[in-house]
Amino acid sequence: MPRSSRTRSIKRTLVTVLVLNLTVAIAKLVVGFVSGSLSILADGLHSLLDASANIVGLVGMAIAARPPDPDHPYGHRRFEALTSLVIAGALGLLVVQILQDAWHRLQERVQPEVTPLSFAVMLVTLFVNIGVSTWERRRGRELHSSILSADAKHTAADALVSLAVIGGLMAVRAGYAIVDPLLAIGIAGVIAWGAWTIIRDAALTLSDAAVVPVEVIEHAVRGVPGVRGVHNIRTRGGDGLVWVDLHIQVDPELSVRMAHEIASEVARTVEQTIGQAADVTVHVEPALPEHLRVTRGYRVWTE
Repeated sequence: MPRSSRTRSIKRTLVTVLVLNLTVAIAKLVVGFVSGSLSILADGLHSLLDASANIVGLVGMAIAARPPDPDHPYGHRRFEALTSLVIAGALGLLVVQILQDAWHRLQERVQPEVTPLSFAVMLVTLFVNIGVSTWERRRGRELHSSILSADAKHTAADALVSLAVIGGLMAVRAGYAIVDPLLAIGIAGVIAWGAWTIIRDAALTLSDAAVVPVEVIEHAVRGVPGVRGVHNIRTRGGDGLVWVDLHIQVDPELSVRMAHEIASEVARTVEQTIGQAADVTVHVEPALPEHLRVTRGYRVWTE
């Protein structure tokens, strides 16, 4: 898929999810305020943060879609990972707020009011969250978008939280009011875990962790006619674009044109093997003993 089409598709997905998240958040917050249920309020805040994350994601996409320039010769794709970190930071602040409210509620022993409307709103929003999470996760895989994948985790967590809140409402109605703040603490834990997974994934991208096993690329390159050796295979990047560089060895007597054609075929093969957009740099060397040896700690393969 062309990069411009990918960007537009991600933006459309985020806008759709934004509208749904705002609708769900408003419904939960209204019911939470009316009933006095801290768990519903916490769930509503979680949904509201999902909506704000969509807005941050749209801003991040606008920056990430910019073409390479003299200051950013590799483009701006890493702004997607940076945007994910902003979302994770917002989740952390939300966890602190929920824990503080839960502590005060435990001290005050407040009895929330549970009504049929509370159950109805939570059930409807639960099904909405499940549908949105499934769809957004699938779109994230199709478009190789770290922003959509991160946001889908939020929505999935929101669905689990909503399910737990429904169980908590049943317990409160049965006379166990303490379940409400305790459930809010559990929600905070779910949100914290979601923040951690986002930070972990973004850190892997920003720290240039390998994204494709060396053996996978090596096997693909070995099948290209004319390649006599391959080493120094390195990958970095993330969803949406992967950077690959490697060294190949060819017949020393080949013309520059023939060697270039082999290198171009290697680049095409590597991109097809990875299955997504890839910037492949191939360094061509003559198949001589000094080039067919281990360098930079990578193992070498020869015919």
